[in-house]
Amino acid sequence: MSYAGLDDFIERVRTRLDPPLGDGRLTEGGDMDFLTPEDVAIIRPAAVLFGVIPRREGATALLTLRPTTMADHAGQVALPGGKVDPLDIDEVAAALREAHEEVGIAPQDVDVLGKGAPYVTGTRYRITPVVGLLPNDFVPVPEPGEVAAVFETPLSFLMNTANHTAAETFYQGKNRRYYEMPHNGYRIWGVTAGIIRRLYQTLYESD
Repeated sequence: MSYAGLDDFIERVRTRLDPPLGDGRLTEGGDMDFLTPEDVAIIRPAAVLFGVIPRREGATALLTLRPTTMADHAGQVALPGGKVDPLDIDEVAAALREAHEEVGIAPQDVDVLGKGAPYVTGTRYRITPVVGLLPNDFVPVPEPGEVAAVFETPLSFLMNTANHTAAETFYQGKNRRYYEMPHNGYRIWGVTAGIIRRLYQTLYESD
């Protein structure tokens, strides 16, 4: 099964993801196989906001393009987010803080619906996706130092496996399978596509 509308998506998020405080139901995935025990010992917690905007023409997800000057994942499509700071109460607080800094969304304007399973990256981050509903009239204000571009992709496109293209590359001595979801000139792939793919699987593949 795939995306059947925004109301159905919201209901699935509320019932199939962890609530904002989390109860540990969802197990992590990602690139753990590429990490050594030493890498695992220094994994850094991070969080991203999967922000859904109920536009009149159809719901969209907010995505960004990272500047080529960034230390990690430079020039790649990303969800707003970053490392969990010591002052952050939890991953939700970190995702909202980072989204505010990167694209100008006020934390109080985000209706947090739930948290997805953590995604471990080969760059030693454990990323928790936070799904939230943004105002239908939201206008992003990107921070140039952290965001090269802001764009929206239809939720119906991202939540449809017909648009999830599997690919493979040789990475750190192993073949690594990943997904791509190219849309409107943007290459959504790697970690971001992996997080979106896991969200889809959690929300729709248990039917």
